[in-house]
Amino acid sequence: MFNQIVRGMYCLRCSSRKVVRGNFEAARFYPLRGVLRSLLGKPVILQDQHAHACMDCGLAWNEVDPAELRKNLRTYGLSPHDTGVMNAVNGDAPNVRP
Repeated sequence: MFNQIVRGMYCLRCSSRKVVRGNFEAARFYPLRGVLRSLLGKPVILQDQHAHACMDCGLAWNEVDPAELRKNLRTYGLSPHDTGVMNAVNGDAPNVRP
């Protein structure tokens, strides 16, 4: 069972089809924040109980509910250097130069 490759899945980094299913222990995602916001902020709960990992490059992933992630970021913010991300979270148009 542990050596079975997940059918129809491929690695997001290297496109390998050698992807296996597993679990992350904490089942929480903590966005990077400043020190004070880290203490006050709350995690986003992982949406799927199963995680996936690539046997070729080692990338491991899971997913969160995007609406819950945006709500969390609006409430608790991100680290100060991530202002472009916060503009997208708040619905502001990105500043794209031609």
